[in-house]
Amino acid sequence: MKNTRRETLTAIGTASLWTTLGSGVVLGSTTGFTGTGSPIQKAIYDVTQSREGPYLVAANGDVLARRAATAADDTAYEQVLDAGLRAGDKTFYGTDSTDDGRNVWLAGESGRVGYYDAVDEQFTDYSNPNGLSPTWRDVAVAGVAGRDKVYLFGDGGEVLVGERDGPGMEWESAAVFNGGNTIYGGSLVDETTGYCCDSTGTVYETVDGGSTWTNIGISRTNKPMYDIDAVATDTVTAVGGGGRIFEYDGTEWSKYKPGSSDVRGVDRTTDDQVAVGVGGRLYTRTSDGWSVTNFDSSKTLRGVALDTTGSYPDAVGGNGGQIFERGTYTAYPDDLRLESADKPSIGYEFDVSGPTTGTDRNELDDDVTQTTTGYTVEGSVGDGDRVDRYRYGGDVSGFSVTSGPASKLTTVRSGTEVSVERLTDRTWTEVATPVDVTLYEIVETTGAFYAAGESGRIIKTDSNGDWVVVTKTGVKGGGNTLYGAGVTDDRAAVWVAGGSGVIGRIDPSTDEITDYSDTETYTTTWTDVATAGTTESETVYLVNGSGEVVTGDYDGTTLTLGDAVKPGNGSSIRGVTCIDADLAYVCDDNSTVYETRDGGATWTDIGISWAGVTLYDVAAVGRDDITVVGGSGRLFRYNGAVWTLTKLGGNSRIGVDRSADRGVAVGGSAEVFEREIEGWTETYEDASDVTLNSGIVVRDDSTASKYAVGGNGVALRQTIDDPL
Repeated sequence: MKNTRRETLTAIGTASLWTTLGSGVVLGSTTGFTGTGSPIQKAIYDVTQSREGPYLVAANGDVLARRAATAADDTAYEQVLDAGLRAGDKTFYGTDSTDDGRNVWLAGESGRVGYYDAVDEQFTDYSNPNGLSPTWRDVAVAGVAGRDKVYLFGDGGEVLVGERDGPGMEWESAAVFNGGNTIYGGSLVDETTGYCCDSTGTVYETVDGGSTWTNIGISRTNKPMYDIDAVATDTVTAVGGGGRIFEYDGTEWSKYKPGSSDVRGVDRTTDDQVAVGVGGRLYTRTSDGWSVTNFDSSKTLRGVALDTTGSYPDAVGGNGGQIFERGTYTAYPDDLRLESADKPSIGYEFDVSGPTTGTDRNELDDDVTQTTTGYTVEGSVGDGDRVDRYRYGGDVSGFSVTSGPASKLTTVRSGTEVSVERLTDRTWTEVATPVDVTLYEIVETTGAFYAAGESGRIIKTDSNGDWVVVTKTGVKGGGNTLYGAGVTDDRAAVWVAGGSGVIGRIDPSTDEITDYSDTETYTTTWTDVATAGTTESETVYLVNGSGEVVTGDYDGTTLTLGDAVKPGNGSSIRGVTCIDADLAYVCDDNSTVYETRDGGATWTDIGISWAGVTLYDVAAVGRDDITVVGGSGRLFRYNGAVWTLTKLGGNSRIGVDRSADRGVAVGGSAEVFEREIEGWTETYEDASDVTLNSGIVVRDDSTASKYAVGGNGVALRQTIDDPL
């Protein structure tokens, strides 16, 4: 369950934390565990320590993360996943972290396997490796993030070993060496040396990366071993049924029986060793041996993870969602660096929800003040002191420049340079439009935003940011509804398409609309359109409800349409996007995404076989960064190898837009979800029944970072607080 050689915080500058326990006898405190709030009441099965503190995995696919606590928090644990990796309510039984503590791996029922990146705050799903779908009872990990070595231990005695291979995993063949008995626990000393224990009370060792496993005991026990933890080959502890605890010195096993109830979980560090079990029992090891006490609970406790840094609490989890902690969260896992390349002094202020400290780079008059909801930081940079740096836990908000030129300030958050505006407070506001019909799509040109919709309406923003009508009657004057809009790479031309095969091109310099419909060949309703290339050298992708894609080339005068191609079985295609003239993606009602690399001549199915919902829209940053949204609040991310689900509420997500590290997804109940520096969060919801159909990440206006449009002519604009 735990890789006890983890150097949990080396990624943020902590020195090596683990050394070998040669004797197997350790000293440690037995006091200080107290109950803490939990956002769930389901059984917690395992705990691990990450670079940001404890993570816990639980029944029905729940995952909890420890956060920096403030006085305003009801609980310091956040539910970062519910209903499992594929929204199937599959229980997670095991968790472990990479050596740098960045990737938190989890495994459980129906072959579910994946990891959570604690920095990017997103999951990656590797479920059913090699097509296998057993219940994984535990996972053990070695190596740093990006070079993860993963061992999975199964209900049928399977052990499966895999290594990261770019965005994917390279899995070996599964091994079964113990007669098919359930393997409950596993632990690694390093990438090649590890241990596991099974339902017969037997322990196995590998020293060749999982290629072979050797039975090393335990003899004369008829009780299952539920967990095992190894610091070194001569420092191994296994726990199991009937209150039994066993220690291995590399040659022999020593048996301890401090109680009679089953012991379910164990963890050890250089100076401590703790186990937990049935009846709320806590087992601790001192130089005098093992002793047992009771938590303030009679519920079964299943997982324990000890901190080695002094910066995070030790954590225990068990039935009923119960969590117990020892110690406090005093770490600063994130970093904010402020730089000024010029001499003028720049004053700044921002708020942080968690603990914060400045470094010795900061000026003496820089100030960190605790508030009821976190901390307020005030300082200045420049004029001889060109770098300030803060380490913190929590979220930065309300950043403002109190004096000096904001344009001269560079802000770097946890290694990623971001604009000052990205750290300020942002607000969504409904803005008036001159129409009351449904708007289906919004695009951005170099000087304005255009939205197209029902009855052929097209509107745009003027120089004051107000919406004005471009046309009330559509491309051909017949009021055909426009469902799609696309913009050229240079943002100098807009294409629209919709009912009865209508296709039009807008010249933003004049707002002239030219009709390029080919109604003799195509009369079906176009459901979306995407455009690649620069002005007068444009490629247009059109999709329809018959599951067809038509590619066209525009040379400045004529749009030449090709033959219709069906990538799939004819299910309605809802969304299309293209990265360039040759590389494009479409999504359909049959939960399928297709890719073309040859300009639409051929298409390849790239997923999502298990999605189970209609897919409405697709956005692509690159071949290894694709986002699709669909019914029941589903958002799917493709990393070039696997699809991963993120659940965004319960309403359908209709539209999505992405840039390299930002995103917006919109849908029912006027809900807006955003991805900024990390993770997806809901940032707007209206009580009305209005559906938002399209959102956009704004590129050319630093005061409006996103837009969204939808039913009843609704348009939302997100503005940022002026940093000055």
